[in-house]
Amino acid sequence: MASPSSFFGIGIVSILLVLTKAKATVPIFVLGDSLADNGNNNNLNVPLLDKSNFAHNGIDFPGRIATGRFSNGFNGVDYIARFLGFPIGPPPYSTTTELNQMLRGVNFASAGSGIQDYTGPGTINMTTQIKNFQKVAQLLQQALGQNRAEHIIATSMFIIVTANNDMFEYYFATGAANAASNQQFINNLVDRFIQHLMSLYNHGARNFYIAGTGHLGCVPFLTSRNPGGTCIDTLNQLSMKYNTIALARVSQLSSRLQGMRYSYSNIYRMTSDIIENPILFGITDVQNACCGNGKFNGEVQCTTNVTYCHNRNDHFYWDWFHPTQAVYKITSQMAFFDSLIYSTPISIQQLVMGI
Repeated sequence: MASPSSFFGIGIVSILLVLTKAKATVPIFVLGDSLADNGNNNNLNVPLLDKSNFAHNGIDFPGRIATGRFSNGFNGVDYIARFLGFPIGPPPYSTTTELNQMLRGVNFASAGSGIQDYTGPGTINMTTQIKNFQKVAQLLQQALGQNRAEHIIATSMFIIVTANNDMFEYYFATGAANAASNQQFINNLVDRFIQHLMSLYNHGARNFYIAGTGHLGCVPFLTSRNPGGTCIDTLNQLSMKYNTIALARVSQLSSRLQGMRYSYSNIYRMTSDIIENPILFGITDVQNACCGNGKFNGEVQCTTNVTYCHNRNDHFYWDWFHPTQAVYKITSQMAFFDSLIYSTPISIQQLVMGI
C-alpha cells in the first residue's frame, strides 16, 4: 500500500500524464453543497452563512475575487477540472447563458443544501438542482438534436458532493443521541440519495463521481463549542455510517443499471490521514480556521470584519466549516489518481479514461 509521501512523490508526473491522455472535452456537471458551490447562492435570499461572495473569501483566487466559493481560492471541483485540462471548474448555473458554456458543463451546487428537500430552507435543494440539469439537457437537445445531446450527457462526468448539511442539521436538532433514530435517519438519507442517482440516470447520466462525507465533527464551528475543544465523535460516527451504507447501495445500483459507472471517494479516510499526519501533506494546523474569530477562529463566520492568517497553505480549515484551497487540492489529487486507498472501485482518472 502506498504511503502518503510516496503518493505525492508521483503526483506531478501523474498530472502531466493525465493532461496528455485524458479527454479534456468531457463535460462536468456538478451537484451538491457549499463544498462544490461556486456562485449559485450569490443572489439567493438566504442567510449570510450560506453565502461567500465577499472578502476574505477568494483572497487567493485569481484577481482576489470572492466568487461564491467557500475557500480562500479554488475548491475541489476546480482542481478536478484542472486535472482534466480545463482552466477552472464549470460555471454556476445562475450565470450560464451560452451554449458553448453548457457544452463544457454546468455547476448546479448550492451552499446549505442537502440530499433531503427540507435541508437548508431557501437554498437550491437536490431535487431542484436535478430539474435545472434537465433544463440544460433540453436546451442541448433543442440546439444539437436529441441523439447528439444524449451522447454528450452519457459521456459527461457528474460530480456529486452532498449529505454534509443533512447530517449537520440532524445533529443540531437531535444530538444524534439515539442509536435507533440515527440508523433510521441514515437509511432514509441513503434511500433518498439513491432516488436522486436514479433520476439522473433516467435523464441520461452514466458516469458519477461521488464524494463521501468527512470528519464533520471536527469543523472549528463545533470544536469551538465543545468544552474540551475536541471533535464531536457522535457526528463523525454518523458520517462513517452514512459512507458505509451509501457506498454499498451505490454499488448495488450500479450492478442493476446498465452502463452506470462510478467512483466513490473515501473523504473520511483522506481527512483522517491528513489530520493524523499533517506534516506529510505540508499542513501544520488542523484545528484553527484561518479566517474567523473566537476559539479556534470557529465562533464567527469568515467575513470582511474578521482577521485571516497569512500562512493559508499550512491550514486545514479556511473558515468555520470549510477547508483551505491547499486541502481541496490534496483531497482532489487523492480522489483523481488513487484507486487503491481512497477510491472505490476506481479513481476519477480511471472513470474518465473509460468514457
